[in-house]
Amino acid sequence: MAQSQDLPTVAGSATLGGIVAERPETAALFERFGLDYCCGGRQTVEEACRSRGFNPTTVAAILAALEEDIPAGSLAVHDLRDASVDELCEHILKEHHGPLRENLRRISQLLAKVICAHGDEDPDLYQLEIHFNRTRSKLEDHMRVEEESLFPACRALARDDEFRADDELLAQLEDTHAATGEALRRLRGLGHGYRAETAYCTTHRVLLHELDRFERDLHLHIHEENNILFPKVHTREG
Repeated sequence: MAQSQDLPTVAGSATLGGIVAERPETAALFERFGLDYCCGGRQTVEEACRSRGFNPTTVAAILAALEEDIPAGSLAVHDLRDASVDELCEHILKEHHGPLRENLRRISQLLAKVICAHGDEDPDLYQLEIHFNRTRSKLEDHMRVEEESLFPACRALARDDEFRADDELLAQLEDTHAATGEALRRLRGLGHGYRAETAYCTTHRVLLHELDRFERDLHLHIHEENNILFPKVHTREG
């Protein structure tokens, strides 16, 4: 991985998505502050901080102080700046689509068990299941579109074939990513912030942990498409 550089100043034009693309390890720091580097990756540090009611200068200082204290294993770190379009597609399939499908199945099973045992104690669990299943269905459809339409187009583009990824498709996928970001926020609300102390039992505690990891992995997944893959596709088409 390229040697780390100082974080950009809050007055600079660097975006959250650009910062994480340049230095993937900063994703964990932005997660800590709830700064949206995936769907909101085009925001500068200052814009993102002000939208959250944070002092940008203070946040930049804290980010710098925490830089060397990133939790091990909090997020998979991949430097994808020099990856080709074809390599990015393979990476997303292997590191995200496959594991995501397995995680969706596992969370559905855990939800069913927790509702069976504790549904009467917490009506939000039923709403959590309904909303999660809706989100799962949309994610599975979204991945299918990418695998059947986007990725073949990207590979053709990488070979300099005549077939090109269409701008309308990329815009639709970005819209779906934005809707996914909203769905993740709603799921977290229904899951009471995924705080371990709200769990009714060990299985519920595992469910909350898996939902939290699911959200973080999706943030990284969306970032790598919105802020790395899609710009590379646009650059090749330009």
